[in-house]
Amino acid sequence: MRNWIRDLAFGLRLAVGGGGTPWGRLVLTAVGIGLGVAVLLLASSVQNMYAARDLRTEARQPNYATGSQLAGAAVLVQSDSTFFRGEPVSGVRVDPQRADAPVPPGVQRNPAPGEVVVSPALADLLGSPEGELLKPRVPGEIVGTIGPEGLTSQNELYYVAGADGLIGSSVLAVHHHFGEGSQPDKALGGQPWFVLALGVSALLVPVVVFVAATARLAEAARERRLAALRLVGAGARQVRRIASGEALAGALAGVVLGWVLFGVGRLLVGSVQVAGFAVYPSDVYPVWWYALAVTAGVPVVAVVTAIAAMRNTIVSPLSVVRRTAARPRRLLLRCVPLAVGLIGLLGSGGAGPLDGEVVFVVSVVLVLIGVPILLPWVVERVVSRLRAGSLAGQLAVRSIQLNTGTAARSVAAVAVVLTGVISLQTVTGTIEAENSRDVRPDRLASVMGDLRNGTPEEAAGSLASVPGVGPVGVRQMATLETGADVYRSVVIADCAVLASHLGAMSCQDGDAFARDERAVGMPYPPVRPGEQGTVQDTRLPEYGPGPAWTAPASLRLISPGTADGARGSASLLLTPRAAEGIPQAMRTSWFEFPLDPAAPADSIEHIRNIAAERLVDASVSTPGQNQGDDELFEMIRYGLLLGAMVTFALIACSLFVSAAEQIQQRRRPTAVLAAVGLRRSTLGWSVLLQNLLPMLAAIVVATVVGLVMGVLVALLTSRTTVVFDPVGLLALIGIALASVLVVTGLTLPMLGRMMHPEGLRTE
Repeated sequence: MRNWIRDLAFGLRLAVGGGGTPWGRLVLTAVGIGLGVAVLLLASSVQNMYAARDLRTEARQPNYATGSQLAGAAVLVQSDSTFFRGEPVSGVRVDPQRADAPVPPGVQRNPAPGEVVVSPALADLLGSPEGELLKPRVPGEIVGTIGPEGLTSQNELYYVAGADGLIGSSVLAVHHHFGEGSQPDKALGGQPWFVLALGVSALLVPVVVFVAATARLAEAARERRLAALRLVGAGARQVRRIASGEALAGALAGVVLGWVLFGVGRLLVGSVQVAGFAVYPSDVYPVWWYALAVTAGVPVVAVVTAIAAMRNTIVSPLSVVRRTAARPRRLLLRCVPLAVGLIGLLGSGGAGPLDGEVVFVVSVVLVLIGVPILLPWVVERVVSRLRAGSLAGQLAVRSIQLNTGTAARSVAAVAVVLTGVISLQTVTGTIEAENSRDVRPDRLASVMGDLRNGTPEEAAGSLASVPGVGPVGVRQMATLETGADVYRSVVIADCAVLASHLGAMSCQDGDAFARDERAVGMPYPPVRPGEQGTVQDTRLPEYGPGPAWTAPASLRLISPGTADGARGSASLLLTPRAAEGIPQAMRTSWFEFPLDPAAPADSIEHIRNIAAERLVDASVSTPGQNQGDDELFEMIRYGLLLGAMVTFALIACSLFVSAAEQIQQRRRPTAVLAAVGLRRSTLGWSVLLQNLLPMLAAIVVATVVGLVMGVLVALLTSRTTVVFDPVGLLALIGIALASVLVVTGLTLPMLGRMMHPEGLRTE
């Protein structure tokens, strides 16, 4: 151990001491590793970001209590939610039941009826001209702002409004403090989980590959110093340890720089918003064991990589010789990780929930790792068959043939990024295509809730006055108890609305229709004429039975297939006169109407304003509106694509570093070629081809493997058909090819300096 420490320390001194210190290479190595460390630390902070948001969300939740449990509540709470120009706006109405009632987090006191406390972001929006259209949905006069402890993020649009006499099915309770209620399971699953796991793996694996490749920079200069050490008596093992110490210098500097970059990014993260998702800077901190593993693991990777790079190198006192195998690389062994990963993806769908997730992640990582393992074989086979005719082509091909490993290693990380992003594009494109097929042009927009004031006809008239809204159909729903725990659903509408569900049966106001539910597996017989039931009052906290209701003698039986069609399975269909015994306050109203796609953009906002004014617990839906996991999926998709862009930029930097290092290693042959009259343009074209050929091989491998993995993951998410994204694929290929042009352009000045006559004199 003492020998190891002494030799590593000596290697560090060689890397940073003396007049011949290659500071340029050391800085490039530190910057490359620092960017990789920053990305890894940010990835390890995602879990804590979500956990902090969830804790603040849970801290403001009421109890999920109903009925008699609301009797002793300290505060009655009703949740509100809406959208404003695509952004979610949420809030709660609070009705304190005693003077010492608890208050929501971030609020100094419970607002009185007619008052509202808003988040800073919502206050800014309401104070702007754009917010005028949202004000009718924010119930009250603004009397303060909510503190950070009461918000999930600093860009959240959230409010707490005072209320008196809350009614509706969403009234909840707070007995002792906010946050006392049990929360539903928030574990990520289904499509979003697969997309997130695939995307995170596709971002992290290339970063690890990049760190390992960056640690091998400046091998030529290092090997010359090692030969000098052998000349003064250093042993072969000691030389390898000293070489590891030189690689360790760049790794340690990179780790320090990575923490600095992470700290700077942490301060700036509060101003970044991705698909509506933002966090407080205080939420961004890595998991301690992961941060420790990255901090200690990156230098270890650098040391191990440096030792592994010298396994076929003989360092003698006078020169450095690389032992190369005469036979070509074997394909079979290189395909093992890729094949195991693809087989694992096929089998992960049949495993249990936890085992399936582990198998899926491991399989994705194996596929991604298999790409850089397979790539040297592909590059070797491609260049071995090339017979370039031009002088520039001959120089490029021969240079790659002499060291296919270095050429493949320079584009390995790019290949991994392309593979992951292509598979991610395939999965997201498939999900989006199926979701868009679910949005039919003939679907209707709808507004549903309990009437707050006025009649259904007046509310329908208000909705019809909005530009782009077609004829408004009105339906109302109620619940009838006809026996012990026997509940019947009731739909109340005029004959025009019921006509599509009655087939050829005649209808006039006063008619009633019953459905035989036994035909669809229900144990209850249909409602009979003269049968009595009790109307259920679902409003809270006044929950309880309502008045009695008797089925009219004119009740007719309809077939199961025509009872309310695809819009539900109602037991009773009643016209308005037949439903006169059901109080209006115990009905839920449902308004349906076509919405012209060419309507003004703010028509939906006017519809939401009318719904908030007329209805309690109003719900507005439009064709194509994201529901449930779709919003989470969209946020994950945009976040991962942004991360892929950042990672791709990082890998593009590595291309430049690798190209610059190769030019440095070839400066003696370059100076000789210049001395014998080789034109600069010819050498420039050779450098371009030398960068381009491995990139083309990487693009082919990444495209094939990425599409195959994307298809398998899409099938795992219960997709029946797979949709490819040719435009996105061509864009990725274009970005990869453009990076070759940029890297070549950046390295040409270095090449020009080496072709100067002084370059040969220096050598």
